[in-house]
Amino acid sequence: MTQMILAGPLAAPEMLAVLGCAGDPVDLPGQMHGGAGAGIGGDWPDYQPGEGRVAAVSVESTPQLLRYLEVMGLSPLPLATGEVWGFGGGEGQDWQPEKAALMALTAQAILTRNKGDSPQHIRARLTRIAEIAAAVPRAAFGPQPQTHLPPPDPARVEIRSRAEVWGGYFSVEQLSLRHRRHDGGWSDTLSREAFMSADAALLLPYDPARDEVLVISQIRIGPLARGQAQVWMLEPIAGRVDAGEPPEATARREAGEEAGLQIGRLYPLPEHYPSPGANSEFFYPFVATADLSGHRTGHGFGVAGEGEDIATHILPRDELVTLALNGQIQCGPLVLLALWLDRHADQIRQDPAHPDARQGGDLAGT
Repeated sequence: MTQMILAGPLAAPEMLAVLGCAGDPVDLPGQMHGGAGAGIGGDWPDYQPGEGRVAAVSVESTPQLLRYLEVMGLSPLPLATGEVWGFGGGEGQDWQPEKAALMALTAQAILTRNKGDSPQHIRARLTRIAEIAAAVPRAAFGPQPQTHLPPPDPARVEIRSRAEVWGGYFSVEQLSLRHRRHDGGWSDTLSREAFMSADAALLLPYDPARDEVLVISQIRIGPLARGQAQVWMLEPIAGRVDAGEPPEATARREAGEEAGLQIGRLYPLPEHYPSPGANSEFFYPFVATADLSGHRTGHGFGVAGEGEDIATHILPRDELVTLALNGQIQCGPLVLLALWLDRHADQIRQDPAHPDARQGGDLAGT
């Protein structure tokens, strides 16, 4: 083991705990700038000498620390106090201490589930890993259904091993576990794979004045892999919840990216797992008021860097419901959104808030 100085985000108590480090504070005069995405896919803060103090600590190296530094591709900065780790180019907004908890969750995921991957491969996937890690506190502190179910109790499940067996655009983990049966006994040890994905926000824009909706279409790999001839799907606007981003903000951001649309008031539907038997993905669906009078069916939307080629379709609400009920919509979440809107459209039209929502109203009522 060697003595190392960690500064800025690396010196946060949450990070020190994950990296197995403890040590003594170091007096490091100066300031940090940028680096809001440090450890979750963005740049690390840069260091500027001068007035102020930057949190720093002198620690003995650990295998976890050395692996993490290798994955992050960090290099030490030579200063009068010695070589200091934790600084980079400083791009983006300033790093804030509240980012440390998500950094630590992401670091833990890297250190425990990606041991066989090269540092370069993990670094390329860092944004995706952070998005999945960000779902952990939402799952832990979100709703825990109990009606007709056993009480939520971690002691009812014994996870014997857990490892990532594939990591790319998505991730697949293999778990070995046993669980309490309904008769009170224990199950046999089970081996199961889980498709790991970030949480997602889904959005159906609705114009109460015109009684119209906007949906999108794009190619989908699932139907293609299954062998279906029609691989373009009518869908709601949707996107992954970025690390540290509220689902409501995701819905608004995706409306702009996938439809060039500014939305107003958000009406949340029940949050849910679309396929809990094998998929960790969790949905936050919304209907939102929008002024569709200046929009027409078209194409050319989406983020080019993500390979998106999206078309928008504006149609009467009644047609959407008909398509959902006659099987012309095969995207389950859009069926749910269509039927929910069919039940609540009158209430939305009578909501006194919706005219103001066209000017970009608050999230009141969400």
